[in-house]
Amino acid sequence: MPTGSYKPAHRMRQWKIAKTGSTLVVAACLALVTVPAAQSSTTAAKPAVADVAHNATPESLFPAPGQPTAASSDVDKTESTVEKDADDLRVATLHANITAEPHADDPVTELIASLSTGNHTQARAVAQTVQMNNPDVLVLTGVTYDEDQQIAQLLNEYLAAGQHSESGVDYPHVFTAGTNSGRESGVDLDGDGIIGGSGDAVGHGDYPGHYGMIVFSKHPIVDDDVRTFQDFLWRDLPKTSMPEEQYSSLAASVMRLNETSMWDVPVNVEGETVHLISSAVAGPPEDADTDRGDDMRRVLADYVAGRAGYLYDDQGETGHLPPDAPFIVAGMPAVSVDEPENIEVLLESPLLRDTQPEAVTEVPEDQHPNTTWATDPVDTRHVADKQGQRASYVLPSTSLEVSDSGVFWPAEGEFGYEVVDPESAYSLEDRLVWVDLTISG
Repeated sequence: MPTGSYKPAHRMRQWKIAKTGSTLVVAACLALVTVPAAQSSTTAAKPAVADVAHNATPESLFPAPGQPTAASSDVDKTESTVEKDADDLRVATLHANITAEPHADDPVTELIASLSTGNHTQARAVAQTVQMNNPDVLVLTGVTYDEDQQIAQLLNEYLAAGQHSESGVDYPHVFTAGTNSGRESGVDLDGDGIIGGSGDAVGHGDYPGHYGMIVFSKHPIVDDDVRTFQDFLWRDLPKTSMPEEQYSSLAASVMRLNETSMWDVPVNVEGETVHLISSAVAGPPEDADTDRGDDMRRVLADYVAGRAGYLYDDQGETGHLPPDAPFIVAGMPAVSVDEPENIEVLLESPLLRDTQPEAVTEVPEDQHPNTTWATDPVDTRHVADKQGQRASYVLPSTSLEVSDSGVFWPAEGEFGYEVVDPESAYSLEDRLVWVDLTISG
């Protein structure tokens, strides 16, 4: 796969976070504006807040148990972050892992209630990570989906409200849609003689909507041209890897290819349409279905290469990405296991550029804490007591000009370490990965 003459320049620029005028609180009595399923939303004004804490700011609620007591504000930001050129487009993805407790009576409702307090630990850590890197377009994977899209709207409030000492980031355009994760199939897929439960779900998940995706954008989303591929049947893929001995004809008639979904979300960037192609696997590496995952990635590669004439979307339209259309693949199309999955079908595509983003840090990798998991600078996931994994990707088309890329993984003492510190309850397991692109407009 071509990588061009791109050379990273992580320490050549100073990082500045643009100040925004709004500081919002997500409170328990938050009034929400419902967005129809599978549509993007444009936030013209923020929802009203009925704050039972006398309009307390997030800073006054901070810290909560398990959260750090000191911010990174006095630390040199250029050690672990990179200032984006004003004319560039920064596209980032992060596996947020914001999901509900599967054993709750109503997991989704309880997650919404927890987020509505404004002090959900994982959501605040995700928001702080995003604010430190300030992407223009953001794909969050591993986020529970609800039909009324309250979770997406609540998370947008976290992003807009300054976390710790950081300034909020406003994303007026948001897109999310349904997921196959935890979706009931109505068929006894696991052969236990009972229909229902996680073993019979179309995609890995303990309840409907368990793992989903959200796109946040500073630039307008072209709503009418968004395509989703949640319902494409695995059996309809030419030369499918679907094991015939594992699925009856009835099971094959309901088994979708995508564990979550695959989206084509066009974004209007200064007059030019750039297609954001997002997908994500669901569940932990030990539960990965390699046959299904390989086919998911093959379809994604076919779609951007213009050879997916067989593929139909959720509106029944067939076809692939238009020829020569600029695009960016962003999300978590693979999870690393002891025997890595076949990600090469994407990375070796002549139409995709893998810049191999590396950790932005001034500290050598072998001096990072727990070096057994921090030995490869391209890793995006911390695995306790094991080597890290590269699970999240941002892969632009070769038609786009890349100016820089990186992974947010500071070392101890560097800016933002509190959100990656493996000893902290506030730390995330996954790291934000970003790519800066020069869009001609």
